[in-house]
Amino acid sequence: MEQEENQYLTQKKFAEFTKELETLKTVRRREIAEQLEYARSLGDLSENAEYQEARELQGATEGRIKHIEIILSDAQVIDENLNINEVYIGSKVTIIKIGEKEERECWFF
Repeated sequence: MEQEENQYLTQKKFAEFTKELETLKTVRRREIAEQLEYARSLGDLSENAEYQEARELQGATEGRIKHIEIILSDAQVIDENLNINEVYIGSKVTIIKIGEKEERECWFF
């Protein structure tokens, strides 16, 4: 899964991804390893639902780790405290169409 563009992240989102990555690499990998060990102890792996489920979880977790690593490697942290009267990459803007009362929020990336 390759990325072609830079990721623009707020410092808060960058920290969230960093924390999630650390948790996946340490806690989650250990939990999955324990699940795999338990499932192997049950015997025949070809018809072992616990083993198959743990392997699928392992694959999904490793995919998420790779995805976050790509995002963080290309990330550009943007300043959340820029002038509120200007729109920048990463800005959230509230829009109200003329003649309507409904507000819509848009993010600019």
